[in-house]
Amino acid sequence: MGYYKHETAIVENDSVGDGTKIWHFVHVRKGPTIGKGCNIGKGVYIDTDVKIGDMVKIQNFVSIYNGV
Repeated sequence: MGYYKHETAIVENDSVGDGTKIWHFVHVRKGPTIGKGCNIGKGVYIDTDVKIGDMVKIQNFVSIYNGV
């Protein structure tokens, strides 16, 4: 695993780029693609089939739904 995941985060997906940090209470569903060097803040929800590029910062408690 080339990324950091906090112990309270749920990551149902293996497509997370190297150097990405996934913080407290995040939920990543099956199917999204998360790029390299991202910072996923506390309480974020990432739905199926979402595509996030490299070096993206997502602030706390943001929800990103299918189709984004």
